[in-house]
Amino acid sequence: MGVANELDIYIAIKDAIIQQKLRPSMQLVEEVIAESFGVSRTPVRNVLRKLAGEKLVTVIPYKGTFVACPTVEEAKEVFEMRRVIEASGVKKVSGKLTRDQLSQLSELLDEEHSAHHNGDPLLAVRLSGNFHLKIAEFTGNNYYFRYLEELISLTYVIIALYGMSKHMHCSDHRRLMLLIEQGEAEQAERLMIEHLKEIEDTLQFEEKGTAPQTLSEVFRLANGHYASVKG
Repeated sequence: MGVANELDIYIAIKDAIIQQKLRPSMQLVEEVIAESFGVSRTPVRNVLRKLAGEKLVTVIPYKGTFVACPTVEEAKEVFEMRRVIEASGVKKVSGKLTRDQLSQLSELLDEEHSAHHNGDPLLAVRLSGNFHLKIAEFTGNNYYFRYLEELISLTYVIIALYGMSKHMHCSDHRRLMLLIEQGEAEQAERLMIEHLKEIEDTLQFEEKGTAPQTLSEVFRLANGHYASVKG
C-alpha cells in the first residue's frame, strides 16, 4: 500500500483550496489531515508551512492554521499586482510565440468555452487562470510565472470568499490571443489591464461565502486514492 508524500499532500490541499472545497477561514488541523493521508504530522506541518509562504494559509499563534481570508484591500492589491505583471508579460510575448505555443493557448480557450457551455463555472475559472499562467510561462522569465502563480492561487481564494456577480464568458481571451499572434503589443497590454479590472469589478466585496465542509469530508477519499494509485 502506498503512502502519500509531502508533494501529494501539498497538491491535494492546494487543489481543495482552488476547488473551493476548503473555504476561506477554515481551520486546517494537522492531526485530521495527517490521519486522512495516513502520515505523521511532520509532513503535514511542512506542507502547511509551504502554503503559508504562498499566502494561501495563515498561521495564527496559539490558534492554528487557517485557509487565507483576504480582506477587501488585500484582494484589490492582488489584482493591482496582477495587472502590473500580466500587462508587462503579454506585451513581452506579443508577436513572439511559436505556432505550438499559440496552439496551446487555443486549446485552453476551447476547454474554457466547453466548461462554460457545460455549466461548470468553477472549472472555467480555473482554465482561465491556466490561460493567464501559460502566457507568463511563455515569457521565459521564471519570476513572471512564480509570482503570478501565487497571485492566481490567491485569486481563487478571493473568488471563493467574495463570489462573482456574473460568470464571464471570456471573449477577451480570444481577442488577447489574436493581438498576441498579430504582434499588437500595446493593444494587448491595454486589453489585459481592462480584462483584469473587469474581473475585479465583478467581485461582490460586501458578501461572504457559504459554510465549508469538514476537513474529514474534504479528504475522506485520500487514503483510498493514494492506496489505489501507489499500491
